[in-house]
Amino acid sequence: MGRTLAIVGALIIVLGGAAIGYAVTRKASRGMSEAQTATMASALGQLDGDIKAARAAVHERASALSAPIAVRAAIATDAATAANLVERGDLVSAKGEILELGRIDKTTSTVEQLVLVPAGAMRVSHDGKAGSYLELVNNQIVITEVVMVVPTEQTERYLGFLGVTRPLALGPVIQPLLDAGITGKFAINGNEAPIGVMPAGATTRWQPLSAQAGAKLIVAEPEPRAVMPLPILVGGIGAAVIGLLVLVIGMKGSRDAGAPGGYTGLTGLTPAPGGLTPPLAPAPPPPVTAIGSAQTQLSHHGVPATGSAPPVDPAGSTQMLAANLGPGAMIGRWEVVSRLGSGGMADVYLAQARGDGGFEKLVAIKVMHSHLARTQRAVDHFLDEARLAARIHHPNVVAIQDLGKIGEDYVIVMEYVDGIDLERLLTAARAGERPVPLAIGLGILCRICDGLDAAHRATSPDGTPLGIVHRDVKTANVLVSRQGIVKVVDFGIAKAAKQVHYTIAGETKGTPSMMAPEQRVGEQVDVRADVYSVAAVGYELVTGRAVNLDLAALAHLGVDNWPHLPLPSSLRANLPRELDQILLQAMAFERDKRPADCAVFGERCEAVMKAHNLTASDKDIARWVESELRFLGPAYTGPALSMSKSVDR
Repeated sequence: MGRTLAIVGALIIVLGGAAIGYAVTRKASRGMSEAQTATMASALGQLDGDIKAARAAVHERASALSAPIAVRAAIATDAATAANLVERGDLVSAKGEILELGRIDKTTSTVEQLVLVPAGAMRVSHDGKAGSYLELVNNQIVITEVVMVVPTEQTERYLGFLGVTRPLALGPVIQPLLDAGITGKFAINGNEAPIGVMPAGATTRWQPLSAQAGAKLIVAEPEPRAVMPLPILVGGIGAAVIGLLVLVIGMKGSRDAGAPGGYTGLTGLTPAPGGLTPPLAPAPPPPVTAIGSAQTQLSHHGVPATGSAPPVDPAGSTQMLAANLGPGAMIGRWEVVSRLGSGGMADVYLAQARGDGGFEKLVAIKVMHSHLARTQRAVDHFLDEARLAARIHHPNVVAIQDLGKIGEDYVIVMEYVDGIDLERLLTAARAGERPVPLAIGLGILCRICDGLDAAHRATSPDGTPLGIVHRDVKTANVLVSRQGIVKVVDFGIAKAAKQVHYTIAGETKGTPSMMAPEQRVGEQVDVRADVYSVAAVGYELVTGRAVNLDLAALAHLGVDNWPHLPLPSSLRANLPRELDQILLQAMAFERDKRPADCAVFGERCEAVMKAHNLTASDKDIARWVESELRFLGPAYTGPALSMSKSVDR
């Protein structure tokens, strides 16, 4: 028996060796490995996705920048005048972004550049031809969107255009290809970006990019290599090992054939009754360590700064307590600096995010009251504010930076505006009998119109208009920074065509003193309700008089002579008479008599400024803000409390 096993073992070894030899000496083949092919497909998919996403972002950016009245009005001016758009903040480029504003003279077909931001950058307008462009420049994919800009005047002569360009780095796409040993190049319309060093005379293969016609990835085919069939190799090695074991057992059996009883037990095992060896007891499984991980939409450190009270309920709840959210406490990854204010819906905190190299960034964080978080309608209301505002991209609207849930608390992270709200500025000016300079007042009013117009025109990711109506435009919801930037804030009760929460029929929300009559009685509203309210803000700016147009309080006066306010020119000397009609018509009782939207109303106000040679740059507004802050006293020399006004809902 032992001899037979030894012979069988030897045969198995021979067969295993033959399999190993076949696998090792398999003929060489040409082509990419499966891993390389997968890497190439992944790189193409990533690049296609990046291009499509960047195109969508550039298109949205171009549409937003080309809509404001100030940009449209600049088309019929000159380069020196149009340059004020940069100073005012109407055309401010993001990092790596290039903006070009220009016009085409229809009479001569001449293309003229008006503004290029940053100065000295490459031209991106493609001679004013509207469209989406993709080019390869210095190993970067450059994505450009050119849109038409309709001027506010001289439309028979000029047609404006705006080009927005952003670069798309190829490094993150190229590096995985290099790591996988793939060389070649990206080619777009004749221009090429190398991927490593392609061997001279190499056989190539190419794959087109679906995101752009004429764009493709060209790679070099690898040199011939041996293809080792892994299953045959593993099988051959396994057979050789088994054959060796059988051979050893057979040879050992031959030596032990004459032993008494013919059986030798394995060392360490005691035969059980019946001649069977008891099975080994299974090893206990390794201890399992439970790791708790609260899933949140925002990062959550959960560790307060040294010396600060933890922002959680010590009884075990994960809700943040307002009483403990003092300086040094953490809200997610943001460290609280101070509390800015509190309202019926939320508390607002000034906080900062810290990064490497001493990087710090201030933000304003709304933390919804914990008792409201248990009411779904209140949560939907709170989140709708951020969802709507996040779709508005304009320098004159406070930006939403993040939204989500930390533990059991809902938070909104907003752009922090280092300044003060317009209500406090006007209140201080009235108390000191200091009229707002007319150019400053109208300049602020036009910027409010630009921000609201951007909100009214905001779209969903698929391009569907959102139909946003702010519904609470008032001086308290307009922030003015120390740099003179005007920001509309608080879309907490904004109405949209599509949103999670809905206002109950007949339910009235807003500020009655500046609320349009149709809104006051609970009717459906459109953008003309915001036109009404922004005109009321304008009345306060140019006259210095507070406005109270609460329909319920003035019902006894009827609708004749509405809005029951003195003519602006009767309240302030040397006020342009045309403002009487512009402001009072925008506050007409019947919405059909008002301007169609904030863009039209803003154009009329800008026309007054132009007719009377009035200008107001951001620096001019900043100087006025600083002068008023000095009158308000030392309490306003540090970070402003302006964001507290955005929590009253």
